[in-house]
Amino acid sequence: MTDIGYVWVGPLEHSSEYQRDLLRQHGVTRVYEDISGNSTTAIRAQLTIALDQIRPQDTLVIWRLDRLASTLPNVLSLLELLGNRGVGVRSLAESLDTSGPDGAALLTVVHAFTELERTLTRERTMVGVYAARARGRVGGRPRALSGTNIERVAMLRDQGASVREIAQQLGTSRATVYRALEQQNGDPEEAEPDGASTHDITIRFPTPPLTE
Repeated sequence: MTDIGYVWVGPLEHSSEYQRDLLRQHGVTRVYEDISGNSTTAIRAQLTIALDQIRPQDTLVIWRLDRLASTLPNVLSLLELLGNRGVGVRSLAESLDTSGPDGAALLTVVHAFTELERTLTRERTMVGVYAARARGRVGGRPRALSGTNIERVAMLRDQGASVREIAQQLGTSRATVYRALEQQNGDPEEAEPDGASTHDITIRFPTPPLTE
């Protein structure tokens, strides 16, 4: 069992020393760090590396929960992803520890909020689907996805996010997202050919009740 620290330095912060000192005081010596000039950036390269290398029974230690992501849904999805892997998360400021004796109860609460966000996201996606199609294709060189981000693609898709929204959040192309979905479930209908496509976005809405 290993404690792995993660430090994120936002645009209004001058350095990482406070966070690093705090992690050292709690016995954390292995630390990954991202420095960003934009608080809404979707790319946290060192966090992705840390999540790829962390193992079951390990614990990810952070100063505050907002170090993990810039939005609540993203924080919740990461907590759920790590909980499903058997990885704990300890947030020093909030005194939250999913690896401790109350970890199972905390993860149950996280799952409940994730389900709520999934329902709300699905409803927002249904309202905005035509506008999303009208905005067209996002250009740029495709960015390869790590193993962790491939898992995040599947989770965000399951929560109702569109392919375009997933691509923007992970900083990659929609073609890369389609390939990740195909790799996850082997569904040829999720794949997009390398050439031109006859549609911008394919979005499926489940017919069962809102809770899954």
